[in-house]
Amino acid sequence: MKTVEIDVTAVQSAVELHRLLKQKLVFPGHYGENWDAFWDLITDPEDPGLPDEIIWIGFSALQRKLPKQAEQLLACLDNYHQEMELHPCVSTFLENTD
Repeated sequence: MKTVEIDVTAVQSAVELHRLLKQKLVFPGHYGENWDAFWDLITDPEDPGLPDEIIWIGFSALQRKLPKQAEQLLACLDNYHQEMELHPCVSTFLENTD
């Protein structure tokens, strides 16, 4: 089981968020750093998609700072879960306790 932790507590912009997603989810260099590109990569049968589990740390901070970006991310994850042919991925949301 592959688990990836993504701490979004310090993210201040959409650019930072997409760069963090690219790094943590090991997206290829051609990743377009936008939600259409995110969707295309996670649903491409030629790519590995999402890991078995993503642990999101500090997501409520992201929702406060970048509500539209957080909403877009949640929508992509929700849509991903509705695609029956895709590898399942569990999202766990934790708060940063530092």
